[in-house]
Amino acid sequence: MKKKRIYLIVALGVLLMISACGKKQDESKSFDQLHDELGIPVRVQEIVPTDFEQYLRYNATLSGIQETTTQAMLSDVVTEIKVKVGDRVNKDDLILTFPQNSPSAQYHQAKTAFESIEATHARMSRLKEQGAISQQDFDNVDTQYKVAQANLASSEQMIFVRAPISGVVTDIMVNVSDRTYPGQNLFTISSTNGYKAVIMIPDTEISRVKKGGTVRATWGDVSINGRVTAIAMAMDPMRKAFRVEAEFPGYRQDLSFGVTAEVGMLVASKQDIFVLERQNIIRQNGENYVWLANDLSARKVKVSLGLSDLLRYEITEGLQEGDLVITEGLKSISEGVKIRIIEDK
Repeated sequence: MKKKRIYLIVALGVLLMISACGKKQDESKSFDQLHDELGIPVRVQEIVPTDFEQYLRYNATLSGIQETTTQAMLSDVVTEIKVKVGDRVNKDDLILTFPQNSPSAQYHQAKTAFESIEATHARMSRLKEQGAISQQDFDNVDTQYKVAQANLASSEQMIFVRAPISGVVTDIMVNVSDRTYPGQNLFTISSTNGYKAVIMIPDTEISRVKKGGTVRATWGDVSINGRVTAIAMAMDPMRKAFRVEAEFPGYRQDLSFGVTAEVGMLVASKQDIFVLERQNIIRQNGENYVWLANDLSARKVKVSLGLSDLLRYEITEGLQEGDLVITEGLKSISEGVKIRIIEDK
């Protein structure tokens, strides 16, 4: 009795498996039949004339059109920093200071000597106006006065470090109480009249770059336009490339100095041409093809390519205005197969 129950259970299991497989086959057949009846769903792009620009793209750092980094002139401790990164400053604004008693600067000695000769110079000027002293006597004092004035200015330049240009403080390389050494970078100021990029371009592409050509720099969602301002006449032997400078007028709060941007140089442009994205072009046996929706069936057409920016291509032959190029569903179609165009909502 038990054996009969076991046989019965096994038989029922086999029947259920056969039924399930048959059901899957029926569903698969129904899916294929649905495609045969309604067509394979695809999306299309209508071919219309458009404008196309070809850019050579590189990465470059954006600095100020005018940018300067000030260096320490003595070995001593930074006592005060008057600004922070991002502050706007004017030329000769005080940026940071060193101790006034620094032995290297001899500030107090220079100040005392200048104040002494300044008083003498003022007295001798009055005597000269009265004709009480000769021109030679005044010239001797005047020379001492100018030397003392220059010595004080030089000492002040070491102690009171000022902005060499007007602009934005883009970097401060020291902190208060840091000990510096002569030649050490202290801070950088960039002018706010625009940006500059230096691009190294290989010899295979330099012939396509022209002075005055249009340049576009992009960083994130921010883009600025500029011009090529300088092209080196000789190749850099170390980098095997030509140095090209581009300038971008204006200043933007959302575009910081020092960022690495993608710089595109416009080298060619055309109007009223056919353009397709790279993924819609099929390459087979050295030829290029696209799929067209032709009377609700798929048809493969050979095309010729022209300009390219590596993402899009100019189509010079093979297409006409109004053609419908299949852009989605490409893996499911074949020559002459029935298709169904899905409209975008």
